[in-house]
Amino acid sequence: MNEKFLSGRVAVVTGANSGIGKAIAFALASSGAQLVIAARRMDLNRKVALEIEWETSSKVFPIETDVSKEEQCIKLIEETVHRYGRIDILVNNAGIMVYAPLEELSTEEFDRVIKTNLYGTFWCSKEAFKKMIRQQAGGYIINISSLAGIDAWSGTAGYSASKFGIMGLTKALADEGKKYDIKVTAICPALVATPMTGVEGENYLQPQDIAQTVLYLLSLSGACWPTEIILPRKGAD
Repeated sequence: MNEKFLSGRVAVVTGANSGIGKAIAFALASSGAQLVIAARRMDLNRKVALEIEWETSSKVFPIETDVSKEEQCIKLIEETVHRYGRIDILVNNAGIMVYAPLEELSTEEFDRVIKTNLYGTFWCSKEAFKKMIRQQAGGYIINISSLAGIDAWSGTAGYSASKFGIMGLTKALADEGKKYDIKVTAICPALVATPMTGVEGENYLQPQDIAQTVLYLLSLSGACWPTEIILPRKGAD
C-alpha cells in the first residue's frame, strides 16, 4: 500500500476527537487525505487537529458537530464541500453507549442513543451520498457498527437496536450505491479499549486496529468491497 495512497481525497470522520475516531483520523491524514474532524467539543477538536497536523504535516479542518441534530449533520457535509470542493470518504464513527436492562432504560436514554448512533449515521450518510452522486466520481462511506449490531445480550437493548439499525442502513445504501460506484460498509468490532468502553489491555481490540481496517477497506478494488467486516475479541476462537 502506497504510504500516501489517499492523496487528493477529502475525508470526514465523526466522533474524531478521541478513541476510535481519533485513531482513524490520524490514519487517514497519514495516508494523505485532506481531513475534516467532527465532534461536539470544539476545544478538543482543535487540540486533535493540531496534533494530527504536527505529526502528519496534513491540514485538518475541525467542525463542531452534534450528530444527533440533523441540521448540524447537513452543515458538516456542506462546509466540507464548500471548503474542499468535494467529499470522497465519510466515516460515521460518532456514537454513545447506555447499558441498562430494558425495564430500567428510560425513553429519554433510548432516544438519545438512537438519535446519536442511528439517526446521526443516517443524516450524515444521506448528505454525503447526495454530494457523491453529483460528483460522479464514486465515494466511500464506512460505518463503525459493533458486534452488538449482529448479536445482542442483556443490557444492550438501546445500543443494539441502534447498531442493528446501522447494519440495515449500510446494506441498503451499499445496494443503492452500486450504480454510482459509491461503496458502503460497516465495521463490527468487539469491545475496543477506549475511554467510552472503560476496558483496557492487550486482550481487547485497540483503536489502531479499527483505523487499520478502514485503510484496508479503502485500499480494496471495487470488486472486493464487503458490506461488513467483523472484528472479534483478540485471542477469540
